[in-house]
Amino acid sequence: MLYGRGEIMQKLRQLSKKNSLITLHFNDQTMLSTVVDVLADKNLLVLDYGGDEKLNEKLLKHDRAVIKTDYDGITAQFSINGIRKARLQGKPSFACPLPESVLWVQRREFYRVRIPLSEVVTCELIHGDNNRTEYPVLDISTGGIALFDQNDELELEPGNVFHNCKLTLGEHDAAFINLEIRNHIPINAYEASEGTRCGCAFLNLSGDFEVSVQKFINIVDQQQKRTE
Repeated sequence: MLYGRGEIMQKLRQLSKKNSLITLHFNDQTMLSTVVDVLADKNLLVLDYGGDEKLNEKLLKHDRAVIKTDYDGITAQFSINGIRKARLQGKPSFACPLPESVLWVQRREFYRVRIPLSEVVTCELIHGDNNRTEYPVLDISTGGIALFDQNDELELEPGNVFHNCKLTLGEHDAAFINLEIRNHIPINAYEASEGTRCGCAFLNLSGDFEVSVQKFINIVDQQQKRTE
């Protein structure tokens, strides 16, 4: 269950970019729609207007609905209220306040650990003309890492790839790797100066370094269990 405004907006924008079909459930009725846009400055979610005007009127009269959808095998569900008719770029639509929570049911393929204060794990990424910038690593799995971007400097569109990044696992090991950006979420949705969390996936990680990553995860996991 997601409650952070930044996380919720990021997930809803994923549904919008994929043009994922959503089902609205209200007053024993159902309606198909899509997420058209997420207007952060107005705290509004915009949905596609239905083709059945009678059903549209019933939804507007009921004023609330439960939305369910499937996104790349992930089940998502959330409630909306305050639904009203609006226009976006000249087209009719539904608009409502952003949901306060989103259920996002997703199985993790890899076990992930947070980096403790006792370990210094960093990753250097190349910007522009071979300029390297070092970022702290927030958590790690054998599938990828999350970076802390204090100044929001990274080209963080999902799908962007960074080559020859130097990942340093404290005093344990280091290697040059390739990363693909998967998501970019503000640490605090209401205070941009607190930086962002950038989720990255490893691309073609060597077998030897994957073993090193797994060993490091085991060390961190054991440290955390001893302090519990």
